[in-house]
Amino acid sequence: MACAILCMLLAMGAAWAQATGPERYDAAIRQALAEMEADAPAAAVEHGQQALTLARELRDTVRILEAMYLLMKFNVEDRHYDEADRLRRNLLALAQHYGKDAELLAKAYNAMGSMYSRRLQPDSAEQQYRAGLQVLGHGGDRELRQALLGNLASTLGETGRHAEAIAMHRQALALMDGAKAETKAWGLTALAQSLLAAGRHSEAIHQLHLADSLNRASGDRLDLAIDLAELRADAMDSLGDIGGAYAMLKRVRDLQDTLFERSLDEHYLELEKRFEARLKEEEIQRLGAETREQAERLHVRNLQLYAILALALTALTAAGLVWRNLRLKRRHATALERLNDELKGQQERIAEINRLLELKVLRARMDPHFIYNSITAIGVLARKGNTPAAVAYLDGFARLMRMVLDHGVRDSVTIHDELDFLRHYLQLEALRFEGGLHYTVEADSALLDDDARIPSLLVQPFVENAVWHGLAPRTGDRRVQVRFAEVADAIHCTVEDNGVGRAAAVRRSHPDGSSSMGVRLSDERLQLIRHFHGQQAIRYDDLQHPDGSAAGTRVVIRLG
Repeated sequence: MACAILCMLLAMGAAWAQATGPERYDAAIRQALAEMEADAPAAAVEHGQQALTLARELRDTVRILEAMYLLMKFNVEDRHYDEADRLRRNLLALAQHYGKDAELLAKAYNAMGSMYSRRLQPDSAEQQYRAGLQVLGHGGDRELRQALLGNLASTLGETGRHAEAIAMHRQALALMDGAKAETKAWGLTALAQSLLAAGRHSEAIHQLHLADSLNRASGDRLDLAIDLAELRADAMDSLGDIGGAYAMLKRVRDLQDTLFERSLDEHYLELEKRFEARLKEEEIQRLGAETREQAERLHVRNLQLYAILALALTALTAAGLVWRNLRLKRRHATALERLNDELKGQQERIAEINRLLELKVLRARMDPHFIYNSITAIGVLARKGNTPAAVAYLDGFARLMRMVLDHGVRDSVTIHDELDFLRHYLQLEALRFEGGLHYTVEADSALLDDDARIPSLLVQPFVENAVWHGLAPRTGDRRVQVRFAEVADAIHCTVEDNGVGRAAAVRRSHPDGSSSMGVRLSDERLQLIRHFHGQQAIRYDDLQHPDGSAAGTRVVIRLG
């Protein structure tokens, strides 16, 4: 088996060495696309760069343009936006200079339009998309024309030209005859968004129903189903169908839970595949080491035989053979020690992966608890008959859920993102208090300038605990302060409220009858983080008035 694997690798290397330039370019492109299909953008970027280098060596402008376009897409998938933008500009400049391939030039304009759209420069984006359509004329690739029309329509919608955007979306849909049901569903969704922005809610709901039917028929993509449910909730809310909007938001919650669990399973599967691949590589190395060891043993035996035959001839030859035998033994012992060191390092890396997986599992268990608390708050407002507050909560809840989903799949987020998330959460919580809720969420300017990063979804449960257990039972003025500061080269977060205090709060049950699960899970995550840093991770301070009565609670969290 080991010999077969080694022979296969040697044969692949020999074939690569004998391949011509165009063949090596095509092979690099195929490998890059395969890596992208396997959701490995970093590997795709590496092979795409190889393809671009080979195309430049061939001095083939068409291949250079193709490789630059694919490499730009791979960098976008890998979130290397600066490198992707540099490639966009170079691609457009080279395509304009070449001037012999209208489709590649149109792709370059489309790529530049996407860059300006991401940078919130709709006027420049519109100019690029229209230039791409002009280059294509009345012919060209239907999918490329459809993409340009769809992107231009979305840009027009962003600038408030909804009638033009709707017409442009319909043109894009007209080009989808024979396209996949999933592609049509995305097109209908974009049209519905423009109809909603134009206030044509009934037409938008009709298009969304068609898109949902197509999505279900084509496999029911979860991300598209979530967008469709959110848009239908907005449309029903605008038409006064509060019950329907609430039902759609419950569907959004269920779909997001399913998507989160699936994403987590896929992440675990990816880690498992990487681990298996690493084990296979180590197996190949071990087999190679055994082969070399066997060869050395055979060589040693031959030397021993030659030494016995030569003993009668000369003592000098025997001494030389003995010395050589000892040297080979020392080399063998060194090789074994090196293999033992590599195996020890591998075990340490496996333990590190297990600790990271523990952090992933704890963060995954915290998100559904937070979502349940938010849905409970909406239900309380609805049962009280406070319809305006319930509608406002519903509008903000969709955005908050997208933020939770985005933060939940990342190990860390920037201070800016965390501040925005906590402010949005507290804004929603303030809606359910009749007397209002005064809150501040801020950070030291040094942290904001450095764009520091902290663990995702770690602070929110403590803020939530302060609101639900400290401030909810209190009457009158309710205040909560959240501040991030740098103390002794470490980021500390302080959550302070003027609530009833921990002594009174522990006697209250959670709205769903459970204990404060979010804080307990966050504490477990902090224990793991403390395992890495070796310092205390959390401290509780009970605040008191001069007369000894409870004045609130202060929680100081060390984030690393």
